[in-house]
Amino acid sequence: MRSTARNAMLALCLLAPWALPEAATAQSMTQVYPGPGTVLRLSETADVTRAPDEIQATLQFEAREATATGAQSSVNRAMTAALEAARGVPGVTVSTGGYRTYRQEDPVRWVASQSLSLRSGDPAKLLELVWTLQGRGLAVNGINYALTREATRAARQEAASLALDALRRRAEGVAEQLGMKVERIAEVQLETSEVGVPRPMMMQAASARAAAPPVAQAEDVVVPAMVQAVVVLAPR
Repeated sequence: MRSTARNAMLALCLLAPWALPEAATAQSMTQVYPGPGTVLRLSETADVTRAPDEIQATLQFEAREATATGAQSSVNRAMTAALEAARGVPGVTVSTGGYRTYRQEDPVRWVASQSLSLRSGDPAKLLELVWTLQGRGLAVNGINYALTREATRAARQEAASLALDALRRRAEGVAEQLGMKVERIAEVQLETSEVGVPRPMMMQAASARAAAPPVAQAEDVVVPAMVQAVVVLAPR
């Protein structure tokens, strides 16, 4: 059996590089290990595309006053009113972000600010709410479409399945050219990258109610996955 493995390795060395399939070149490596069979290391990637099922917006209110108390009071009033408005819109999830206060020199002013985050599966409702909050002095930091956690998980599972199928096909192709067979997959490592989101649409603050609600065009989201595996090949 060891003689068979050595002969297989010798055949690999004698083959011209261009005679090997893609699966046995840059992204794969074969080596003989003690015992029957040959170890083949492969990696494959795959991705799936999904239409976003959620829209997100981040807004901020900033106040500049002669005293810290005055600036903070302005922020507190504005954010309380914004929360009440957001909670009154069905299907919109609202949360507050970081609160910051600092002193500005020349001229001396106290600056206070706080952010507000909105999420919804209904773009029309969220954008209408953003329009309302713009009219109340909140600045829009960004609007983007994304996938919910459940949709992201399902897409990652599908992408991983596609990558595994592609890897198995490559392993079988290498084994066939070597006159061997796939005995088993000894090790699998699955990696999923962060899901990309469309570029946020940036806007400037509005001191008065805007003439029309903001516009946000959805883009498809790409969900990738990569799988690496150690495959054991055995003589036929």
